[in-house]
Amino acid sequence: MLATEYAKYHRIDPQGKGETDSEFKHRVAGRLRDMGKVILAHEAQRNERIEDSRDVMVGVQGAIAQAIQGVNYNVSGEMQVGVDICAGEIAMDNKSRPSVESLLLAIMMGE
Repeated sequence: MLATEYAKYHRIDPQGKGETDSEFKHRVAGRLRDMGKVILAHEAQRNERIEDSRDVMVGVQGAIAQAIQGVNYNVSGEMQVGVDICAGEIAMDNKSRPSVESLLLAIMMGE
C-alpha cells in the first residue's frame, strides 16, 4: 500500500492496531497534504500512482484550481484532500481534460 511506503519515508506514524486500511490511508493523505505534498497525498488516498489514475488526477486538479483561484476553505488534513477531490470534479467537468504532463507543468511552474 502506498500509504505505508509514504508514511515510512515521511516519518508519519505507521498503521495503528485496530486502524483500518481506509482510516490509515485517510490519515496519511491528510498529513501529506498538510506538508504540501499534494500529489503524494492523493496517491496515498487512492493507493494509485498519478500516471495510472484519473482519480488521483482529479484531486491534484482540484488543488491546482483552488490555488489558481485563490480559494481557501480553511480546512486541513483529510478534509482538505476531500475538498481537493470535490473541486477537481467540478474543475474537470467539461469536454477538454488536461493531460498529466500539462498538470505537472502547471504544478512545477507554481512552486
